[in-house]
Amino acid sequence: MRPFFSYYGAKWTGAKHYGPPRHDLVIEPFAGSASYATRWNCRRVKLYDVSPDICDLWSWLIGCSAEDIANIPDAFEDYSEVLALPRGPQLLVRFWISKGRAEPSRTISPWYFQWRSSSDCRVWGPAVKRRIIEQKPLIEHWTIDRKAWWEIEVETAHWHIDPPYNNDAGRRYPHSSLSFSSLASWCRGLPGPVDVCENVGADWLPFEPLYDVVTSRGRRSGAVSKEAVWRNAA
Repeated sequence: MRPFFSYYGAKWTGAKHYGPPRHDLVIEPFAGSASYATRWNCRRVKLYDVSPDICDLWSWLIGCSAEDIANIPDAFEDYSEVLALPRGPQLLVRFWISKGRAEPSRTISPWYFQWRSSSDCRVWGPAVKRRIIEQKPLIEHWTIDRKAWWEIEVETAHWHIDPPYNNDAGRRYPHSSLSFSSLASWCRGLPGPVDVCENVGADWLPFEPLYDVVTSRGRRSGAVSKEAVWRNAA
């Protein structure tokens, strides 16, 4: 599967570096756009997030019909047209009309008007709708709950943990206040294989470098984000 929506800090491209799930149940406590579970076509997935927007969007995507998606307009001329949509479709479109945001967009980006005639999934349009309709059967057994990481029922699974990073980039999320020492203890105690994502230089777990990625802000300058991972012994 490819991304259902664009999201700041998502790792769909980088997910290949973490390797396939090492358990048939995948849990993402900081769901966002669920890029790991999406990239690896995971069938049994439990998503959690504290953002009401993220939870409402995933709830709608999991439960909606192909007709619900097909009925969303192909194009928009004004942001008021987006706001007139029901909440689920509105949230979906708002993540597609301005890319790589940590919250649903509050305006239509010039990027949207520049690329809306393209035939790919760069911005919201018929191609995005086709993608979502084609992929929807693959997420029918997924679940989403609005819970913080410490509220989640602990069970044996492949845990893909991608919290807001403990740096300036991580603080761009609206829900970025974390006790990283508490999160580290919790991660160490989880049953099953655990992957925790961070930037190189973070020290709240013994992270190891994994891969470099050119960020959207670094495409002109060549700046990269140096991604790191901590894995348990499972």
